[in-house]
Amino acid sequence: MYFLFASVFLYAFNNVLWKFFVKNEHPLHLISRRAVFTVLIAFAAVWATGVDVAAYLHNPKALYVLAGSLFGVAGLFLMVTFLKTGSLVRMGYYSLIGTFIAAAYTYLFREAPVSDKTFFGAAFIIVGYLVFLLDEKRRVKTEPAILSQHLLLIGMTLCFAISMLIQWEQLKVLPPLAIITTQEVVVLTITFIASMFVKPNPEKASGGITLRKTVIMAVVIFVAILSGTLGLKTANPFLASIIGMMSPVLTVFGGSLVFKEKLRPVHYITLALMVAGGVVLVSYP
Repeated sequence: MYFLFASVFLYAFNNVLWKFFVKNEHPLHLISRRAVFTVLIAFAAVWATGVDVAAYLHNPKALYVLAGSLFGVAGLFLMVTFLKTGSLVRMGYYSLIGTFIAAAYTYLFREAPVSDKTFFGAAFIIVGYLVFLLDEKRRVKTEPAILSQHLLLIGMTLCFAISMLIQWEQLKVLPPLAIITTQEVVVLTITFIASMFVKPNPEKASGGITLRKTVIMAVVIFVAILSGTLGLKTANPFLASIIGMMSPVLTVFGGSLVFKEKLRPVHYITLALMVAGGVVLVSYP
């Protein structure tokens, strides 16, 4: 469980780095270049920990990992495409739907027991998340979503949910680092190919990201992925999704520290509700 919380903090930190480092570069170009380093880090970690690569590659379940990685990359592409014209608030509601998909799989299909601490902890976090989304919706006027945006969000939600569920199932029998390495190789391969068809921004020279910054972002996201994977291995998809809801709120607080953005009372209320939910999940008997 603690790995999931560490992952959420690191993802929030990564979001702040995106805003701090990235100005005019297309997301696919950056993801592709960052993936070069995450793959190198992953291979180094596999070598250092002595993961049996041959056994992994000969395991038929490795194909499921590959499928899950492809779903994850597809979700990433759909998300990037949506964000060209869509709003983060609308995407937030679909992320909530993804959480209920994870809940249905965990507690209905897999018949995992639902404890009181899971129920009350999740309730606090969901209420805090809804308070955050409703406040953002009130503040930010968005254009009515067209059908194509809803289709992108539905596809994104399903792809991310399927990817996480496949990963959870395979973590029961396969090494986490092998799964992460497969995922990052797939991300690198597909985003590199896709980025070749995306024209570079002419303003990149004045706002492009340096090699040092790319490495920093790669290290942060790799540790976030590793923490999240280890947390998913010891918890379940529903808890991983629930705790993941804290990331956008923590990003706001990170932005206030780095960019001196003004916080409002609703942000403190949201954080208090989510922290209360987290405390219940880790400490309630």
